[in-house]
Amino acid sequence: MKGQSLSVTPPYLFQSRHGIWYARIVVPEEKRPVIGKRELRRSLSTKDRLEAVRRSWEVLQALRSLTQNEAAACPQLNSEAVPLRPIVDVVPSVKPHTAAKLPALSEVVAAFCQEKLAQGAWSSMSQKQNATTFADLIKIVGDVSVQDFTRDLALKYKTHFTSDPNLSVGTVNKRITRVAALMQWANVHYGCLNPMAGLSIKVAARVKASKERAALTASQIRQLLGAIPPVTESRSPFKAWLPRLAVYTGARAGELAQLYLDDFKVIDGHPCILIRASHPDQSIKTPTCERVIPIHPTLIAMGFLHFIERQRSQGHKRLFPELPRQAERGYAHRVSKWFTTFKVSKLGWTERETLHGIRHSVATLLKRKEFSSDLVAGLLGHSHGSITFDRYGKEYQVGNMLKLVEAIDWNRD
Repeated sequence: MKGQSLSVTPPYLFQSRHGIWYARIVVPEEKRPVIGKRELRRSLSTKDRLEAVRRSWEVLQALRSLTQNEAAACPQLNSEAVPLRPIVDVVPSVKPHTAAKLPALSEVVAAFCQEKLAQGAWSSMSQKQNATTFADLIKIVGDVSVQDFTRDLALKYKTHFTSDPNLSVGTVNKRITRVAALMQWANVHYGCLNPMAGLSIKVAARVKASKERAALTASQIRQLLGAIPPVTESRSPFKAWLPRLAVYTGARAGELAQLYLDDFKVIDGHPCILIRASHPDQSIKTPTCERVIPIHPTLIAMGFLHFIERQRSQGHKRLFPELPRQAERGYAHRVSKWFTTFKVSKLGWTERETLHGIRHSVATLLKRKEFSSDLVAGLLGHSHGSITFDRYGKEYQVGNMLKLVEAIDWNRD
């Protein structure tokens, strides 16, 4: 098949009304009285065109052998009657075919990633996560040809992670899903099978329900603010400031954990936080997540601006330099790990109460105060509200957004 375009269906293949591909060969006129047929055909048992092309070589040789031996009608060829259009093409002579070796996994990964990046389908975080996943894949199963990436190797890859007690089902499923997407792409482009199909771990509905993120009540947020370390905390200042920032901005924990000191600027006379990905180790979920958040007066009163200046004076570049970066979770990994323990031991909360739940609480609070959904979405970095520090419209100017931020008040239920 090398050198032949697979975009044009060969004349010796046709598809039934049920979508199944068949191979067919015209019986020479002098053989028709003996065989009793104008043509011979056989099901290739697939709906995939590329797979049909691969399987057709052996079938065509068998059919051609029947005509050459003046065989009588074969039961295998009569198992399914399929109406055919008149055939004018004579099947060309086909030489025995040895399938060309398909590309190695590393080559397929490179092509797949290049296409995704060209499409703009991945954020910088998604790009890093996929790169890590594919590097692990090749390390575990070897840089084999995609056609040699069998179900056994796929199961080896899955077992490598399911046997690790430190990995959650969700984390394992994300890795399986990424490799499955890679192999589905390879299936379309190279005609190989996808051995990762169906390997995701099934999670019972009741378990999923227990993990749903709950919006926190105003009383829970007051409880949180009263329990976290004071703003004078110096050993791990993220424990004092990151929850407070989340409460008064609605920003994601990952967005706050990765902040650099140059992400704080005065715009229109007010100090603001720039949620963006201006450093190589920063990432945002989607382009619409890039936005400007005026700093809440309560945070200023707590001494947040002084904390920023203290970090600068100590030569730090990041707001929370004590947070290490992890390949898949960015800088939020340690935050999540700490809060999971803290909320149970200090607050008596369950797994349903999370830092992310604060975002739902902020959204609910502001909508109850009758701010427009677009403005609220803009503050939170949702898909239909994009505000950036250098291109915000009149409605989203800092003065207007400051009114939105100032409305975040947890003193009343």
